Amino acid sequence: MSGLVHYYFGDRLKAFEIGLGTIIRSEGHSLKTLLIVFNDNYSWVRNLDDHNQFEIQIIDKTELIKLGLNPFKDLFSTTNKTIVVANVDLFLQFSQIPINDFIETIEQIKSENEIILTGEKMSEKLVQIADYVSELLLS
Repeated sequence: MSGLVHYYFGDRLKAFEIGLGTIIRSEGHSLKTLLIVFNDNYSWVRNLDDHNQFEIQIIDKTELIKLGLNPFKDLFSTTNKTIVVANVDLFLQFSQIPINDFIETIEQIKSENEIILTGEKMSEKLVQIADYVSELLLS
């Protein structure tokens, strides 16, 4: 695995589509993948689970608000995967998990995984830990 952290923000749908493209590319190379979507507003995301081999976890807003530190760390207790964390800004806004705990967890797993973070609002702290950052402008 590359151990890289990618961070795409700005146009939420474009950022998500880039992350999804990374998952599809990884699947095409027979790599393990995980797609975590926080507070999904795209109804078609649920259909991805029926048509693809990659693991998808969709966590809605009510689950997100209740998410504690242990279940959060369980989400990321994985190795040798391409992991997309979609709508990370919503996670950081609504969860009870401090951003420093999130960053610490990403730092712990990044050497054994490729991590793609997507969101609408830019986080300076996520920019600092990312190896690749791209702002996607609204059309």
